[in-house]
Amino acid sequence: MKRALRTALIAVGILAGGLVTLTVGVVAALPVIADHIPLELSRVVMSDGRRQVEMQGMVHVAKPDFYSAITTHIAQRRQEGWLVFYEEVRPDDAASPAGVADVLRRLGADWNPDSKQHPYEMMARLLGDGLVLQDNRALIGPPGPDARNVDVTLSQLLAALPPDGPDEADPETIDLAQLRDEYDKLPGWVQRRIQAAIRIMLATTASGSMVREALPPALTTLREDKVVAAIKAEPDRNILILYGQVHIGHIQTMLTEADARWRTVSSQAIQAF
Repeated sequence: MKRALRTALIAVGILAGGLVTLTVGVVAALPVIADHIPLELSRVVMSDGRRQVEMQGMVHVAKPDFYSAITTHIAQRRQEGWLVFYEEVRPDDAASPAGVADVLRRLGADWNPDSKQHPYEMMARLLGDGLVLQDNRALIGPPGPDARNVDVTLSQLLAALPPDGPDEADPETIDLAQLRDEYDKLPGWVQRRIQAAIRIMLATTASGSMVREALPPALTTLREDKVVAAIKAEPDRNILILYGQVHIGHIQTMLTEADARWRTVSSQAIQAF
């Protein structure tokens, strides 16, 4: 849930410092450049010779058409008898707005638990207009035997995140509401270029190792281990996996390291926005 937010915040910071040195021509051209570098997510099919595992990279805000196409694809796979595993930090006793706010604070973002907007929904306009929040219930339906949440709970995530150190009682954070309000006050031409700069950064880093390495293992390896374990527990079933784009490459690596029979059958790019 947190990786796209963190990437967007990093992009905003880089943009704020970088605009000073960029030429006027490059700044003016940012929207055109962004249109030619769309955010593309992976759809990778692997096989161990007995069954297939299809991994669809996801992003937490995207165009409605992207989610509509994913909904249709999920329905087709389920009709064919496939299992569906999906990412969503699961609710438990710690799953309160205050717990979510604590996770975000440890990642450098300040979000008011009383806010009526999801953090990603709050920041969506910095990525583009007309984007909507991912809704797993709309995409998949309620969890069941063939549609399983394969993720950590909020308590597990909080326990695995690095604790605040003794010198970090009041860590410096970015106030999401303030950032959004400041963005809303900017002229339209500036907003469009900020959107374009962030989209370019996401498009060029979403599948790379830089973003993954910048995140704590609680957000990456801990969750990817659960996916691989769930795949191994169903040796006779085809499985569709819906997980954040940043995880897809490492899940592929973990599968091939665990069993040399795993091979990539196909790979294609799906445009999110």
